[in-house]
Amino acid sequence: MTEDVILSVRDATVGWGDVRLCSGISFDLHAGEYLSVVGPVGCGKSALIAAILGVEDVKAGEIRYEGGLTRADIGCLPQENDLRGASAVRDIVLAGCVGHTRHLWIGKEEKTRAAEAMERMGLTSLAKRRFGDLSGGQRQKVLLARALCGAKRLLLLDEPMKGLDARAKDELFDEIARIRDEGSVAIVIVDRDAVDGTVLHLSDTMRFCGPVEEYIDSGPGRLYFAGRTI
Repeated sequence: MTEDVILSVRDATVGWGDVRLCSGISFDLHAGEYLSVVGPVGCGKSALIAAILGVEDVKAGEIRYEGGLTRADIGCLPQENDLRGASAVRDIVLAGCVGHTRHLWIGKEEKTRAAEAMERMGLTSLAKRRFGDLSGGQRQKVLLARALCGAKRLLLLDEPMKGLDARAKDELFDEIARIRDEGSVAIVIVDRDAVDGTVLHLSDTMRFCGPVEEYIDSGPGRLYFAGRTI
């Protein structure tokens, strides 16, 4: 086992409930690695994110935390959220610390972490604003800040730029790229507009896991970037 592996996936099958969407998934995720998960609609990309997070069971095979990684080290920006529009930005970001503390309350350390995440995302001036009053791009930055509060070693991003306009996508990707370039947190991202680093391609008929440069020249890569369904 490589020393810097923090997540090991072996012959895993993922899906929702009793529905199996993709099987035979195997890869290692290393500390600081940027992993792009791609594939056609319905291939199990979001189900894989849920299984890594532990909110959905693996149907077969295994997903194993390595190198001392724990659930408390993982932050997630899910594709869907049930946040209320009346919630203040500061409270939403602080909620990212819940479940990642050694105690049952939000203390000084957590408040500092949330403040740093908001500052990083350019949200400090919006701390008291209602979430529902923000633009789509601003909302995603709030959700990314919340995820960062829990992402000590691993950040999971499930289509973070879905529904955003071109400008908002560019701004959010710039923030994600800065996190990636720091190399202190591994990132697993599902998003067609952010394919880079190591690529994991999922589909019923083809598999690929390797550098993006090799993926572009591979059969799955050529079909994927051509917009065709595999």
